[in-house]
Formats: sequence, C-alpha cells, structure tokens
Amino acid sequence: MAVAIVAFGWWFWQRFLVGDEARVRRQLFSMTRAVEQGNVLRLEGALADDYSDSLGMDKSTLLGGMRAYRQQHEGLFIHLSEVTITVEADHQKAQAVFVAKVLVKPKSGAGETQLFSDRFRLFFRKSDQGWKLFRTESPELKFD
Repeated sequence: MAVAIVAFGWWFWQRFLVGDEARVRRQLFSMTRAVEQGNVLRLEGALADDYSDSLGMDKSTLLGGMRAYRQQHEGLFIHLSEVTITVEADHQKAQAVFVAKVLVKPKSGAGETQLFSDRFRLFFRKSDQGWKLFRTESPELKFD
C-alpha cells in the first residue's frame, strides 16, 4: 500500500506540479550529460526525427559526429551558464538560450586541455515522449 501511495504521489508531482520550463531544463542537462559520457542512445532519444541545426547537420550526422569526437577526446566537460528557458503560451514549443563552456583533453596526450565557449539557442517541441530537440542555432546570434 505504501509503495502505491508513493508511486501515485510521484506521478501526481511529475504530471501536475512540475512545469514545462523545469522539464525542458531537465532535458537540456540530461543531453549535456549524455554528450559528456558519450551516451549516443540517450542523446538520440532526446532528438526529434526532423532535427536540424545552423551548421546543416541532421540527427544522424550529429550523432555520428558526437561519436567520432568522443573517440578522439578522453575527457569532456560541459558547463552551461546563463541558461534561460522560454516556453511558448501554447506549451508546445520552448527555447533554451545559454553559454556552453567546453573543456576537452585529446586522447593522444599531445597538446593541452582546450577550452571552448559559445552561445547557443536550442528549440524544443513537446511530443508524446516528452520534450524533443528539433533545432539548434549557434552564434553570431544577437542577444540582449
């Protein structure tokens, strides 16, 4: 009986008390961890089938690129800052704008750890399976 009450409470909390902004934020950080860990399956589940980005990559190209990048680098750490989540009034689309600082170390051991920093804008769409990333834009964006 106690397990049923806890399960119902968890379902109620997730379904009615946690807002879309929190769900998008959770999805964003889950995707970040997937990239850091090289977990292609988790990242694939977070991407919409019609994913595209400002570099011209689609879903399969992005996943292949991530796999190749992870094979060349042993350490990868991503820190997101200035994260702003905006959910549209119809609660079907959302945007995440942030600065990503990426620290990488090549597997070859040659060279030093490198730091990259850039602004990104991600577009999410709500589906039956939760929030899915369907578009990514990277800089030269003008931010206020």
